[in-house]
Amino acid sequence: MTGTSAATSGRGHDIGQAPGRLAAVQAFVNTLDLEQATDEIASPSALDAWLQGADLTGAGGRTSGPDDLALAAELREALRGVLRSHVTHSPAAGRSVAGVASYAAQEAPAARLAEISSAMQARISADADGSVRIVAGDSGARAALAELLLIAAEANTLGTWSRLKVCSADDCQWAFYDRSPTRSGCWCSMQICGSRAKSRAYRRRAADDKVRT
Repeated sequence: MTGTSAATSGRGHDIGQAPGRLAAVQAFVNTLDLEQATDEIASPSALDAWLQGADLTGAGGRTSGPDDLALAAELREALRGVLRSHVTHSPAAGRSVAGVASYAAQEAPAARLAEISSAMQARISADADGSVRIVAGDSGARAALAELLLIAAEANTLGTWSRLKVCSADDCQWAFYDRSPTRSGCWCSMQICGSRAKSRAYRRRAADDKVRT
């Protein structure tokens, strides 16, 4: 899948899709599917195709190169780390994910996201109707990646950013939108990841009880 359609899982079921433009950020994080071991932006050409499919500003401006691909991968994992921190009392908090994230993104995702954001360009634009908005100031992939951050900033203002989370299961980490009234969701799917986690916890408790006796 490409574009915002990737906000719905290729695993055959809809998983907490984010509203409006925030779905593009969710889909971007989900370009890496740990369960299926697939990456939708594994090459510069694949990155260009995905960004264009997501209809992000400037995505068709120029062809991406290795540096753009590296930046996209770093941004994706920094975002994943931040979204993971949105889970309150995560059962997997603080655990690392081998093979998907840099040390900086795992240890301090917010700091890494701030570092990436500071290198992005943005400008103020006034439309014909007099409305003023902030838009990406670069071109090509970097403009599209900057727009993803602008969408995140808008969601933060609207109060929806903290509802976008990453599944607490280490072997999943799928981005989902928590629509629960208490904002306490920690699994992308209670029936799948939640059930697996409960089964593992039950087996651990049973093993501990057996050791004690």
